[in-house]
Amino acid sequence: MNALASGSLITALRLWLSCIVEWLLFLPVWIVLQKYLQSGDALLPWIYTLPLVSMTGALLRQKCNRKWKQLLAALILGAVAGVLAGAFSLKEIPLFAGAAICAYLGTTAAGRDNRIRFYVAGMAVYFAATIAFARIPLLQPSVAGLTWSGSLCLILALLDSNTSHLRYSSFSGAGSPLPAGLRRHNRLFVLLFIAVAAALAAGAGKALGMLIWHAAQAFFGWLGRLFSGSGETEPPEAPPPVMPEMPAAETQEPGLLSMLLDYAFYALGAAVLAVVLYYGLRWLYRNTGGLWRRFIDSLLSLLRREAIQNNTAYRDEEKSIFTWEKTVQGVRDYWRNRLAYPSRRDRWDGMNGGRERTRWLYRHWLNAKRAEGYLQRNYLTPQETMADIAEWNAGRKRQRKNEAASAAAASAELLHFYNQARYGEAELSESEVLRLKEKLKL
Repeated sequence: MNALASGSLITALRLWLSCIVEWLLFLPVWIVLQKYLQSGDALLPWIYTLPLVSMTGALLRQKCNRKWKQLLAALILGAVAGVLAGAFSLKEIPLFAGAAICAYLGTTAAGRDNRIRFYVAGMAVYFAATIAFARIPLLQPSVAGLTWSGSLCLILALLDSNTSHLRYSSFSGAGSPLPAGLRRHNRLFVLLFIAVAAALAAGAGKALGMLIWHAAQAFFGWLGRLFSGSGETEPPEAPPPVMPEMPAAETQEPGLLSMLLDYAFYALGAAVLAVVLYYGLRWLYRNTGGLWRRFIDSLLSLLRREAIQNNTAYRDEEKSIFTWEKTVQGVRDYWRNRLAYPSRRDRWDGMNGGRERTRWLYRHWLNAKRAEGYLQRNYLTPQETMADIAEWNAGRKRQRKNEAASAAAASAELLHFYNQARYGEAELSESEVLRLKEKLKL
């Protein structure tokens, strides 16, 4: 019991640390929103409520295991954060949206394994913020804090990507330790990069750049005086006079009755709009078919999707042997597929041999099942996926018995062909694969 409680506590602490890191990665965005939108008479600074709602969302991950529950919890937590921050005006609606986004990231933090995209986006935000904040008077006091937080995010991104690459290269699991020699050799280079990043953050890069710039100016100035024959230098131009700022106009706060009427009008308008939207979508769903009905079914399937905590996805034939021939061929195929039309990238006529056509059949058969409403579980093997689809087909109310028998037979034959294409050495007969394609109606 103590071991179980200790494991849950360690998991919660790791998720909280991940929430704080994600908050730090987009700190410039939160600073801009608070500086320009939050009023001065707030109960709590809005920027400090964001990690709180994110960590609260991480605690609710077990109860909010479906997409619609996660969205609902994010909206509620975002509203609570907005109230704590004193956001009661119409212009402060982005504060509610930002808090809701942080809460949603917290509820889904347990299902994210690869965070390299977050780090890349965060580094891009810091790069743009350091350029913009230095030129905006209202944001200039935050430049020093952004320098330190950006350096910390850079170190965390380097450590995370380095650890992930080491585990992938050494075929180590998430909980198994890395080899000692490999870890020691790699940490030496990581510490070197961190030292360089710390030196750049402390101003060494700016000092070095200014030194080079002044040296270049002195050198070219000396060359100019040498060829012109005069040793006198022109006096520097005086800076243009700064225009005095106009005093801000006085604003009068609206009365309490006016504020209550404004909120009542907004609430009534939102309620009427929600009712009209609901009945409009309901009428469209009942009286139209085809693409619109499939879109609504896909949206409902997305909202009902259950979050998978331990996602150990099945990987088909992963290879780690590097060759230049395969790399060049892969790059050529990638650009050929990118430049081709979407309808021509994955066609039956473009497949070579029975092996590729069998894989084509498996992919399109699985896509067809997903279009019918089947929720795919990536951690299942192909055989387990077949069994899961068979169980799903058996539970459908409007399925006919003869269709179930033919679908089961075709699925079993497809599984046999797929395993033979993956593990067998002999090439499959294209006539049998074509017959299976007609049977599956793909």
